[in-house]
Amino acid sequence: MTRSRSSRDALLCASWLIYATRATGVAARRARDLIIDIKTDRVDAKRERPVVELVVNAAVLRLDQAAGAVFDGDPCLVPVPRSGLTKAHTVWPARRIAEELVRQGLGNDVVPVITRAVAVAKSAGNPDRPPFAEHLASLSVQKSFRPPSRLLLVDDVVTTGTTLMACMQRLADAFPGVPIAAFALARVQSQGEPAQVFEPIVEEISLSGSHCVRGPVAS
Repeated sequence: MTRSRSSRDALLCASWLIYATRATGVAARRARDLIIDIKTDRVDAKRERPVVELVVNAAVLRLDQAAGAVFDGDPCLVPVPRSGLTKAHTVWPARRIAEELVRQGLGNDVVPVITRAVAVAKSAGNPDRPPFAEHLASLSVQKSFRPPSRLLLVDDVVTTGTTLMACMQRLADAFPGVPIAAFALARVQSQGEPAQVFEPIVEEISLSGSHCVRGPVAS
């Protein structure tokens, strides 16, 4: 039987879309464009609605029970902070995704309780990604709220999962005993052409040396 809960050593992470960084197919390029639009919180000119709202709504309509199981138990959604320090009027993609998920009935509320106390280098496209220890040291958790029955970390794109794992460790220290899982709208696929870009799955993130890796969920 497949595990249904994370542990301090292995974080369960659901994702819906494939972000194929080197693929050249029309669908893959379209998916990349949509993620960029979400990162900048672009509004679709034709439909006059934020792209993040359109993408989340379209994905939710296609979900089956297994794909949406990570939201069972009405968790509070915790957006993953950006690599830099939070500034006024700066787009926070993870928070925007979390807000749209709650609007769709997936999750109880958005609780932005994790912040960057110290900025780190961006991971995207960086061959020298910040290691787990650096991410962990850079994060701070606000403890002045009553911990819910479940917490779900939310991010826009997961590459190795190192940031998510560091966030999970900080939450676990702040709220011991509260189950924690993760969700990313898209997951990076660095090689090959995906057969389809909408492919909801659940993976396991674990620490491997100074960084993390994604892999199949252990039985």
